[in-house]
Amino acid sequence: MSIVIEELTPQHNRKAFDCGVTELNQFLQRQARQKTTKHISKTYVACLASAPTEIIAYHTLTGYSVTTPPAHKDYKKYPHPLSAVKLARLAVNCSQQGQRIGELLLIDAIYRTVLVAQQISAIGLFVDPMTPAVVPFYQQYDFLPADLSDHSRLEMWLPIKTCIEIAGEPAGSDSLENN
Repeated sequence: MSIVIEELTPQHNRKAFDCGVTELNQFLQRQARQKTTKHISKTYVACLASAPTEIIAYHTLTGYSVTTPPAHKDYKKYPHPLSAVKLARLAVNCSQQGQRIGELLLIDAIYRTVLVAQQISAIGLFVDPMTPAVVPFYQQYDFLPADLSDHSRLEMWLPIKTCIEIAGEPAGSDSLENN
């Protein structure tokens, strides 16, 4: 199955998308394009190459300022806000769940974080899992708690060095093969 990941455009069918979470569906259907147009965030959609307008999954990235540096040896001594990338949303259509498409999108988000870090700097990729049940998905990619002193927060982050290890050297391709 060949999957293409690209920026959301007016040609993509947003209305048919259903991941089972109303908030994520509504964001894609009502806000994602506007936020992309206004440069607030960028939404990338995954479509089957054989159905290039049907969205099977999406993720949204935005810039992020880390006001409290994570408990990481490389950033402890920086009291000012640090630049990062935020994975604001990640969702897979119900019909495609369980097929590792979320994993492909996460890897794409990590890859794009590396591209940003090469151009303007970013200390890593941050995410706020919607529920504790989602945390293991991110832990398998070595995401760390963003604040070790506050266990009530679900926010996690992937340091840029780990992003680079996962993504390798970005080559500029927007197409991924799902084996």
